[in-house]
Amino acid sequence: MNETHLLDELVPQFDEPADWDDVLARARARRLPRRRLVLVVAVVVAALVVGPALGVLLTRHRGPQLPAGADRSRVGVVISPATGRVLLEVAPWKGHDGFCYLVLPVRSGCVPRSHKTVVIRPPLVGWTFDPRVVSGSARTLSGAQIKLTVKHFGGRVDATFFLAGDRFPRFLRNVTLRDARGRIVMRVR
Repeated sequence: MNETHLLDELVPQFDEPADWDDVLARARARRLPRRRLVLVVAVVVAALVVGPALGVLLTRHRGPQLPAGADRSRVGVVISPATGRVLLEVAPWKGHDGFCYLVLPVRSGCVPRSHKTVVIRPPLVGWTFDPRVVSGSARTLSGAQIKLTVKHFGGRVDATFFLAGDRFPRFLRNVTLRDARGRIVMRVR
């Protein structure tokens, strides 16, 4: 006895005509979801799972930050008018007569109040406690003149900051700080 005879004994034969429309309808009912639906589901899952994780990674700031001694409730900033990015953050120094600063993204620290004018580079940034300073410029070794952003912070900081708006390190010959009438208050080499 072979398999065909065994199958004929177990499954009775029927002589009804084939209903191919019924077969095709049942096949359509069991069809897998369309590609477009699968794509939409994949995008929604990616937005719900990957989006928040990416947001956390992008908002974590791992570079220099204001020192722990800074009074974070009184932070002042200097924003680049060209790019809208924060260039400098300044806050009073808790328990000291001075301030803490953060030059983004390269340097931070706290300094006591003094009568000195300080210039740090690169990038060019500095401060003075002379209240007369309202504008400034820097001259490069090639002779080009760069206009500086100058901002005075009052209150417990009570210092005037000056900085170059770009981040390119430049070789400077001098920095000139001026008063409201345009007279030179000081020149730093």
